[in-house]
Amino acid sequence: MADTSFQPDVIVIGSGAAGLLCAIELSKSLQVCLLTKNCIRESNTKYAQGGIAAVMKLDDDYEQHIKDTLVAGDNLCALDAVKLLVHEAPARIRELINLGIEFDKDKDNLLQFTREGGHSSRRILHVGDLTGLAIEESLVNSVMTNSRIDVRENVLVKDLLVEQGYCCGVIFRSEQGQYLTLRAKAIVLATGGAGQLFSHTTNPSIATGDGVAMAHRIGANIVNMEFIQFHPTAFHKPPAPYFLISEAVRGEGGILVNHKGERFMKKYHRLKELAPRDIVARAIFQEMADEKKDSVFLDIAFKDAHYLQKRFPTIYNRCLEYGLDITNEPVPVSPAAHYFCGGVKTNIDGLTNIPGLYAIGEVACTGVHGANRLASNSLLESVVFAYRAAVHIDCWLRFGPGPRLSPENALNGPNTKTSPKTPIKTGMNKREIEKRITKIQQIMWEYAGIIRSHAGIQKALNALKRIEKQVAELSPDPLSVFEIEARNLITVAKLVLLAARRRTFNAGTHYNLDLVTHTSELADLDETDPFQLEDPSGEPSSLYRPVH
Repeated sequence: MADTSFQPDVIVIGSGAAGLLCAIELSKSLQVCLLTKNCIRESNTKYAQGGIAAVMKLDDDYEQHIKDTLVAGDNLCALDAVKLLVHEAPARIRELINLGIEFDKDKDNLLQFTREGGHSSRRILHVGDLTGLAIEESLVNSVMTNSRIDVRENVLVKDLLVEQGYCCGVIFRSEQGQYLTLRAKAIVLATGGAGQLFSHTTNPSIATGDGVAMAHRIGANIVNMEFIQFHPTAFHKPPAPYFLISEAVRGEGGILVNHKGERFMKKYHRLKELAPRDIVARAIFQEMADEKKDSVFLDIAFKDAHYLQKRFPTIYNRCLEYGLDITNEPVPVSPAAHYFCGGVKTNIDGLTNIPGLYAIGEVACTGVHGANRLASNSLLESVVFAYRAAVHIDCWLRFGPGPRLSPENALNGPNTKTSPKTPIKTGMNKREIEKRITKIQQIMWEYAGIIRSHAGIQKALNALKRIEKQVAELSPDPLSVFEIEARNLITVAKLVLLAARRRTFNAGTHYNLDLVTHTSELADLDETDPFQLEDPSGEPSSLYRPVH
């Protein structure tokens, strides 16, 4: 049980790479409370197979990594954030190594690099095909042995507290089902993404968009929500669950073939299987439609069996569980929702427009990814901006004016305002609400997925409005975990659909059949501040930054 006398300086919400690293850095001078929705080891980071990108070889350079990131993001990235990400990468990698992460090395004991889609060089560091898990485990071990970090597992944060315009705490559901209020001088959102919006996803069940929804409810700026990356290659063999087949498989020579055995990517892009993810995902989607099939195949069986077992042990063993040997046969794959390029808008130090509230990792939108994320930039973004946020919070709290909060104990008792007036019929509510959530996932996959249209987006909005009303009637005062998650998923779904409706041209992961593709005629806009530019639609900018 958590120590109720512990009074944190900072609350970190989420236990992925961003949240853990931020907590570790903050704890060097501050008291930290880390709240995590599930066990501390469950997050999207855990499932990141490929690796982390960084320029650390003599035959690579920063400018090329910057260029690759901009190209993948369809030139809608925030250039200052991209430059910072790339230039600070080596220092953050060295810090991870100092924390005990053992990246793969070659026979000469030098760091080993692989290549993934969109990269012009082999610059991806990895730990087999479970890089995210290795990073997660190392960071978790550091956190759990740190006396200045109070970890509370199986805690769902329901809402953020705001006083006089300042974010000063959280209302959370304890493991025992009580609603408690916890206050701090700064709040860090590191809650991850929202892959559970879609019926096909590589994300774990906890990825329900909680951070974006909470931030939206207190007036934080939410941007780029139309840009959702669909990973091209998720294992597809019903009734087996979807799981990620790393981009590194294609980076090591894997090829995509259709049901006729034809290699098809050469029809869609000069980089073939190593094209940016949005292009590969749409190409697979098109091949599936043309052949009226629900998958294509990723073939790397022509490689040495021992090499494959050593390089991709997790993928090899996971596929074997479902009767498929990647050393002898191709893997059936199809696209699945994977990563949100948008989120809570921040600057390069993780600050939002709400004083006291920071956001890092997938929940945040620094502008790095633009319209589409370059492979293996996600773990990098998490560690780079988590570190910067921690440094900024530390300096601000120790040397700045500091927050002015009403004098209360750090941890209050049950919040009676959130108690239901009448008993909740939990069993009935759960079944009925879960049915609505399944419907939302199907609607979002069909109308807000890889290929969109004006009519489809409007159909989805109309259907969502009806479902939102039904859920509100079933759960007028959401208190259970599934009710809160349902409310958050509905909020995020609306943000995605409204952003998609506002977008007036195709870019990156947003592909609307009724629109034209982004072209260079927009490059005349002012580049001085990507957060102030306007979209051609006249709507507020979604980090719009053309690059010449």
